Formats: sequence, structure tokens, C-alpha cells
Amino acid sequence: MSSTRPISECRLVNGSSGDPLLYIDYPGKNNALLFDSGELCNLDTQRLADLEAVFITHHHMDHFVGFDRILRANLDSDKVVHIFGPVGTIAKIYQRITSYEIQFFPFQKVIFKVHEVVGKRLRWANLECARRFPEPVIKVSPCKGPLIFENADIQVEAVPVDHTVPCLAYALVEKGGARVAYVTDTLWSAKSRPGLVKLATRACRLYCDSFYALADKKAAITHKHMTATHAAQLARLAKVQELVLIHFSTRYRDRYQDLVDEAAAIFPNVTAEFGGQPRRPAGCGSPLHNKQ
Repeated sequence: MSSTRPISECRLVNGSSGDPLLYIDYPGKNNALLFDSGELCNLDTQRLADLEAVFITHHHMDHFVGFDRILRANLDSDKVVHIFGPVGTIAKIYQRITSYEIQFFPFQKVIFKVHEVVGKRLRWANLECARRFPEPVIKVSPCKGPLIFENADIQVEAVPVDHTVPCLAYALVEKGGARVAYVTDTLWSAKSRPGLVKLATRACRLYCDSFYALADKKAAITHKHMTATHAAQLARLAKVQELVLIHFSTRYRDRYQDLVDEAAAIFPNVTAEFGGQPRRPAGCGSPLHNKQ
């Protein structure tokens, strides 16, 4: 682990009861990672302008509504911003960008390289500001297993999950070995379980969908979400070190602690962030937890 670069910020931006949003940044410029792009009011422009890659799970509003702030924060830059998501992401990003009357100054050279994870392939296109965002030309590349993104310090893996629309779960893997998994909006089903367990195996931290209590399992099945019990089962099966519950339904407002207690009965090293006072999980000996 000593060879791994320390993280400067690892932040569950909206806590466990707001739009799921995980921001991870390393020392230096233009290397921050963002998982989902829902409500971004708690991230300032400087942090958004530092992004290297954005990993969108799906296109429901609470996971996608904040993209316009990412666009605005990076429009004046000269860099590549990678965006990943399920099928349909290229068209949706292109539509969002071209819905604006952009002035197009010569210094605006940002390229949004948008990727769709479709089976064992990546469909991708460059959306280039210097060319005034012409209609994208889509190309196709094979995936190297679950690996979809890599730089000098980290890799990111993706697996499809079982939601009401095409949806992905992600894991960040440091070159030194530390793994953080991000799972939201999926049914805990025979379809999703094998991929999720493999994705999260031996993660130092698992951020996991816990939209419902087990008592509301029928609703979880209908709307294809996990319960706190299912999140704990995944954590136990995957042998993770730490579980952070996310994406609480507002139906549990004022009793979010019940969801934590439900999960703790199966996986004791669990926590959540709510009530305006973030509860920071204990470190697991990984650089990912040096600074919170």
C-alpha cells in the first residue's frame, strides 16, 4: 500500500439520504473522479473543474440532473473529461450539451469522451467543444473484462445490475490494491448477485444501495432496489471491510438509524451519514481513508 498515492478527498457528497454521489480526488490537477451526477450543489466549481472522469450509473433524475454543472465547470478548459454510463449515455449527454447556446471562444477546447458500457463492448464518441460539438461519430472497442477505465494510479470496473432501466455498478481499484465499490439502484436478485459479489470482493469500503427496510421487501422488488439487509448480505458475501449504506428512501425520515441497525445485525461494521452530522466510517488501513 505504501506505493499507492494518498487520496486528498473521499466524500459521500449528499450523505446517505440525498442523491447518491461519491467524489474521490487525488493530489494534483484534473484527476478527480465522480460516481453519479445527481444534485451537485454541495460540490463547488473548483472541485468539478478538477474532474478527470464521471461514472454515471443510470439516467434517472437523481443520478443525472447535475451534469449541466459539470459541463459549465469544465467548458473553458483544455482537457479530456471521460464520462461513462449505460446504453443511451452518448445521446443524452449530446442532447444536454447542444440544448445550450454556447458562445464558443477559442480557449474552449474541452473534449467530453463519452463511453457506453454495453455487454463486453464500449461504445464511445468524442464531443469536442473546439469543433462546436458536431453530431457524435460513435466507435466501438472491446472491454477487457469488467475494466472500463485506467490511468497511472487507478482502474475502474463496471458490471450491469438489475434495475428498472439500464444501470451499472462500479468499483475503483488502486494500483496498490485497495478497492472501493459503489452500488446503487439494483434488485438483489439472481441476475445481479454474482456480478455484485465479484465487483465488491474484499473491498475496503462498499457504498451500497439501502433504499428500503426488509419489511418493505415487496416495494424493493417492485422498484428494483436493495434493502439494508441485502446490502449487509452483499458485504458479508464479498468479505468487505466496511459497509456504508446509501440512498435511503425518504419514507424512513427520522428513523434512518433503523436501517443501520438492520444491516448491523448481519454485518456489524456498517455506518451511514445522515441528520446533518456525517458519521465517518472508521479507516480500514487503506490510503482511501487517509482524508475524509
